[in-house]
Amino acid sequence: MVAWAAFQTASTGGTVLVAQSIGAGDREKAKTAAIQAILFGSLSVCVLAAIYVTAAPWILGIFRPEPDVLRVGTEYLRILSIGLPAVGLMMSAGAGMRGTGDTRTPMAVAVLVNVVNVIGNWSLIYGNLGMPKLGIRGSAIATVVAQWTGAIISMALATSRNSRLGLTRKGPWVIRKSEMKEMLGIGLPASGESMFWQAAAIILTFFITGFGTDALAAHQLGLNAESLSYMPTSGFSIAATALVGQSIGAGRFRLARRYSNELSKLAVAITVVTAGLLLVIPDRILGILTDEAAVISLGVIYLRLMATAQIPQQLSGVLTGVLRGSGDTRSPMYIAATGLWGIRLPLAYVLAFPLKLGIRGVWIGMTIDLFIRFALTVRQYKRMKWLKEESSEGL
Repeated sequence: MVAWAAFQTASTGGTVLVAQSIGAGDREKAKTAAIQAILFGSLSVCVLAAIYVTAAPWILGIFRPEPDVLRVGTEYLRILSIGLPAVGLMMSAGAGMRGTGDTRTPMAVAVLVNVVNVIGNWSLIYGNLGMPKLGIRGSAIATVVAQWTGAIISMALATSRNSRLGLTRKGPWVIRKSEMKEMLGIGLPASGESMFWQAAAIILTFFITGFGTDALAAHQLGLNAESLSYMPTSGFSIAATALVGQSIGAGRFRLARRYSNELSKLAVAITVVTAGLLLVIPDRILGILTDEAAVISLGVIYLRLMATAQIPQQLSGVLTGVLRGSGDTRSPMYIAATGLWGIRLPLAYVLAFPLKLGIRGVWIGMTIDLFIRFALTVRQYKRMKWLKEESSEGL
């Protein structure tokens, strides 16, 4: 997951710059921004992949696994590292496409990658379809094949005649310092935000493991079940970044406000339904994932707490997309750091341990954090200068 920080730099920086350039009618700058994102997204991850390959035993040893687990995990990580540059290519090319308003092509590629991955895992783990039975090694190989399949197709589509990016296979595929610096200025804060999330998730997991395997299982399954609510609206955040970015690039501030309002309304409408399901039938949802009564009993508490915060959580996602489309990627990073490290972790610890609320204390801390970060995000959104600007071009 550490690699996602590098991916976020290229993905967010590329999407914002391409969107604003397209809105301003500067196709050449959009093309250059996409090239810089693709180069950074692939080359930076190559460095990380090399580190993983050479230092895999030491990295995994931090978690103090059993010798057999360390051996298998090392082999798995080393094979998986071969696919990291492919993910960098796929995500950065997809970011450029999304910046032009084309979200369907990256979605189609993602669907294909998942189909290839599932079939490959089923074949190589268990020896189906005439393939050798390779176990976890087969899982890693299948994932790498799926990732490179997606990378090749993404690059072929991004450089095709029908691509809105205007890229060609001939390039010029060169680093341009000023454009690269501009992209990193936007993308690196998004990378920092991702790192804050990953580090906080690891610490929170250490808290939860202290309450036993049932609590840990309830938390992990609760996260999976909760995706029922936030996955349908996660695309609105991406749409907000692209559409608001294009509108601001064109100087059409009223249109940017309208996109913000309409996407927020859509997110709320969907979330009312999905959060209602988490609140009313959490046991049935969890029953699809496990038949362990103790895990379901705890998971019900998690889902009902999260249901109360779904609307603020989803609106925060949309407004964060708006902030990024405006070119402000620092505020979401600061808000994430404040919420996760200033509210979620300290509050979860105090409620769970000194106040002896156990795993419920951890989840209550998470819920409160979601409300506070929503308030901070709304405040930052209302402070954006372009909200008060009048568009000379109308809608």
